[in-house]
Amino acid sequence: MIRTWMLAGLLLFGFVQGASAQQPADPDDAVKDQLVQAYRILVHEGVLDGFGHVSARSVKDPGIFYMPRAMPPSLVTKEDILALRVSDSQPIDAQGRKVNGERYIHGEIYKARPDVMAVIHSHSQSVIPLSLTPIPLKPVIVQAGFLPLESPTFEIRDVRGKEARGMQVTNEKRGAALAKELGNGPVILMRGHGDTVVGHSIKQAVVFAVYIDTDARMQTQAMLLSHHIVTLNQAELFGENEFDINRPWEYMLAKTMTPEQKAKIDHSQFGLTQTQKKQ
Repeated sequence: MIRTWMLAGLLLFGFVQGASAQQPADPDDAVKDQLVQAYRILVHEGVLDGFGHVSARSVKDPGIFYMPRAMPPSLVTKEDILALRVSDSQPIDAQGRKVNGERYIHGEIYKARPDVMAVIHSHSQSVIPLSLTPIPLKPVIVQAGFLPLESPTFEIRDVRGKEARGMQVTNEKRGAALAKELGNGPVILMRGHGDTVVGHSIKQAVVFAVYIDTDARMQTQAMLLSHHIVTLNQAELFGENEFDINRPWEYMLAKTMTPEQKAKIDHSQFGLTQTQKKQ
């Protein structure tokens, strides 16, 4: 009997030890996985080219954001991702790697917008023509109902100074000015440079960036037919809970998958009510 109790005690002790040794999954690990997926989607959709970058705020620490080293977007892997401080946009440990010069776009937006969890800067070829004209980007297609009636354009000459050079946002002053001009909106155009899109999740930012690119292309094509185009009005815009972000995200992600990966997709996730939680 004593031996039985001793054996039971040892087994119980081993179980408790094993349970305590199992660490909970790191939520930021999932963020990094999704960040890599975001790059694949945006490259496939033609939003990112040889340049452009995506970042995501840490789930565990809002004072940290993740962003890959300076490299072609099409080659980004999880191992390329570095952690940077929101306070100064500097890497916590660069590991001898070159970090992206325009990281201040991301850091200053995270600093100004606690609600933002992901930032995308791209050289969208559809958006750039509108950034060169007095005509603002407007929502013209139903999927762009998240846009305001007019989106702002950032003019770097207003903050660069007479002696400084360049079009890039390569310091805190330029990044802070961009963040201020963005305000509470989802996007800001950058004259001759592209745009910067933000979201409350990586999924949302990616879907917004793709539909902004499409919306800009549809707007300019319509303007070739007539200067008098019909854009969405206030009643036709939608709120976050009225748009299923997960559906276009899964559609775009599936286009980057192999047939075997597609076969493993969980079809039970689709449907507006239950997928709103997946944003």
